[in-house]
Amino acid sequence: MYIGGIVKKHVFVLVIFLMMASIAAGQSKLDENFNKLSGEILNNLQAFSPVLATAKGIHDYDYRFTDYSSKGIINEIAALKKFETRIYKYQKSDLSPENQIDLKLLKSNVDIALAELNKTKFYNRNPFIYIDDAVYGIYLILASDYAPLENRVQNIIARMKVVPDLLSQARKNLKAPPPVFTDAAIEMVNTGVDFYRSMQSDLSGQFPILASEINIAVDRAVSSMLEYKHFLENITPGDPKSFAVGRDHYDYLLQHQYFLDFNSDSLLKIGENLLEETKQLYNEYLADHDPSNSQVDSVFVLDCLTKDDILRYYNWEVDQTKLYLNENNIVTVPDDIGRCLVIETPPFLTGMISTLAYEPPGEFSPVQTGYFYVRPIPDTMDAGQRAARYKYINRRGFKGGVVHEAYPGHHLQMQMASLLDDDVRKWQDNMLLKEGWALYCEEMMYNSGFYGSDDRQYLRVLGGIAFRAARIIVDVKLQTGQMSVEEAIKWMAETTESDTSTMRTEINWYVQKPTVPMTYLTGKLEILKLLDEVKAREGENFSLQDFHDRLLAEGSLPPALIRERWGLDQ
Repeated sequence: MYIGGIVKKHVFVLVIFLMMASIAAGQSKLDENFNKLSGEILNNLQAFSPVLATAKGIHDYDYRFTDYSSKGIINEIAALKKFETRIYKYQKSDLSPENQIDLKLLKSNVDIALAELNKTKFYNRNPFIYIDDAVYGIYLILASDYAPLENRVQNIIARMKVVPDLLSQARKNLKAPPPVFTDAAIEMVNTGVDFYRSMQSDLSGQFPILASEINIAVDRAVSSMLEYKHFLENITPGDPKSFAVGRDHYDYLLQHQYFLDFNSDSLLKIGENLLEETKQLYNEYLADHDPSNSQVDSVFVLDCLTKDDILRYYNWEVDQTKLYLNENNIVTVPDDIGRCLVIETPPFLTGMISTLAYEPPGEFSPVQTGYFYVRPIPDTMDAGQRAARYKYINRRGFKGGVVHEAYPGHHLQMQMASLLDDDVRKWQDNMLLKEGWALYCEEMMYNSGFYGSDDRQYLRVLGGIAFRAARIIVDVKLQTGQMSVEEAIKWMAETTESDTSTMRTEINWYVQKPTVPMTYLTGKLEILKLLDEVKAREGENFSLQDFHDRLLAEGSLPPALIRERWGLDQ
């Protein structure tokens, strides 16, 4: 036996072990330092945008608003630039696979925040953002159940007290805003004042010991809102098209926020082609089918149908759809996720929401109750209104809305995102996945047999795709200066065969949220690409339910990063 050889072998193994341990320790320290940086960046973003933090379920800043003063803006830009430098140092490092994705997400968050403060300077040209914070920032605390109301009321009062400061800063910042932003802000003031007065009565009644403080805070806030309205009614208007962010910034968002590999010109062509193709499919299907015979509306109408009956039906439909998903192995719905309650759209939001919408509880919220907004229902209805509502219930017309807004759409997707243990991913709000998933669900649920043999439902699916294709076209043209607000309203009304009043409400939010209108159909297309790639890789082992479960387990990430995580980009 050669003892020396054995000794050398053991020494060699020991050296390798120590080297691996050293590398692992270095790796651990690298990821630990990155995690600290991640926490700092998230804390900064939340502190600078307190109302957004509230919406995400983070309540550390519920007592205040964004500091839009010159000093506040300069300080935030400086902080973001420092984060940008620190992020850059990790771009070629050997972070864990999880943190490599988080690095890209954080870089995106910082890049977009910097671009908005440095380039678009929305705080100088959009009066709506200030009054929206003043109203929505209070509503979010009031509507959330994260703590008993007696605890939340203190933050409501504190935030109301600084509304005058927020609107005073707005008056200093705003320079020649586009009329569409000014009009939206004035409308929000009107509904916001009503909301504050209604809240004043409710809170003062529930907390008489705080009534004086509540009344003073509300009175001062309302007074500042009315002063703000007067200011806006007399401000020098800017160019009607100055709401547009411009082609360069739009393309920047496509690349840096959504991780897409095409520009606005290509996106516009995608929208135009899809609109033409979908309309052709719609007309061909209509020629071969008679949707009027798909399902006969009941001629019997309950005279006693009430508003509460309609809301109960809506909530019943949500529960039935949730049950269908599990029974048919479409996607796993955990037993312990939060409720989704159907309620009427709050009055102050009706100027921005023309149909249905979903208000999530926030991924960080300890109480996960989501609100499904529907059009306000009259307290009393005449015979014609009752008949229309009853027929709608009889044919279960609400099913399509539930699929998009609740199950398996927004509510389920955001509930699954709230279960993540990665704060960077929970903070993400990428609409390409959120809206893409909800639209994907509409056709996927039709293909699953959810609507039975009703021909009208397939036409609704096609109509929904065509409408979202039109959104792509209008979004690109509005934000790149190729279309005015009035041209967009007219074109959308004609193209989608809708009334101009509804389309005006639609366009009002399109101009406020550049690129968001395009995310519905573009996001769906990205998800379908993922689906095809996973099918090709897994072959006979592919499971649609497993695909859906895995996709929702990723949170609200851009599909391109999910592709990277799944190794489909190699």
